[in-house]
Amino acid sequence: MTKIGRPLVMPVEDRCKEIYAAAEKLFGEKGFANVTMAEIATATGMSKKTLYVHFADKRELLNSLISSSYLWPQQTADFKNEDNPVHALKQHLNMIAEYVLSERHLKLCRLAIAENYGLDGMAETFYQMGIANSRQSLINSIQRIPDAQHKVQLEAGLLADMLFGAVIGKLLIDALMGAQNTVIDLLPIQQKIERVVNAMFQANE
Repeated sequence: MTKIGRPLVMPVEDRCKEIYAAAEKLFGEKGFANVTMAEIATATGMSKKTLYVHFADKRELLNSLISSSYLWPQQTADFKNEDNPVHALKQHLNMIAEYVLSERHLKLCRLAIAENYGLDGMAETFYQMGIANSRQSLINSIQRIPDAQHKVQLEAGLLADMLFGAVIGKLLIDALMGAQNTVIDLLPIQQKIERVVNAMFQANE
């Protein structure tokens, strides 16, 4: 009888996802410094040699894990195709809020902050992928709204900062500092997004 198990040939993307999941769980439970590549390999059912094919060391794996968590190509493509740019901005903000305030993202934030001091490049990776790219995608959504629909005449970057701060910023800080429950109710955030965006932009005629 044929034994059912791991496929002999697994796509690189799927293999990396398994490695990320195992590493994320172990880093969260034991801390980055206390986890070995051998433990991660065991958790995935792969050999340590296979792990090193994809990642030179544990530091590269953590950087790659943080970077991979911020890839939203399909959703952002959908926003670009939305006929109503104000509605698209609301959807975009809702997507960012759902991700940024998720339990997984909060754990990755804490991990990145905790391990930053001993890891060269961690701060740059976290900033570029977690903050700069997300902010730029929000600016792009705002720039697709015609000037005639702007109620507040400010540059797109400032509007993006105001929107993020108004609907997500405080909740994110509270959650990271432990002043907020891990599970965050998104309904009040969605309602706030509606109010704030409507205050800044005129709906399509």
